[in-house]
Amino acid sequence: MTDEAAIKVKVGTWVKLTGFEPDEEEIFRVVPEGRADPTKNEIPASSPLARAIHGTKGGDKVRVDLPGGKRN
Repeated sequence: MTDEAAIKVKVGTWVKLTGFEPDEEEIFRVVPEGRADPTKNEIPASSPLARAIHGTKGGDKVRVDLPGGKRN
């Protein structure tokens, strides 16, 4: 069994994030450049969100500067 909190975010990782809207969570997959598909919740590794969460683990808190403003 894998300890999900120990998995570091990298290309190919599915990530569940909270903090975009109160009591909501979003699930994204970080994918290689040119393979992102927003309809499948795939974001490119070069996106601000993917860069901010790269290398983090489950339970980590991050602050990211998105086009819509800073989010925790």
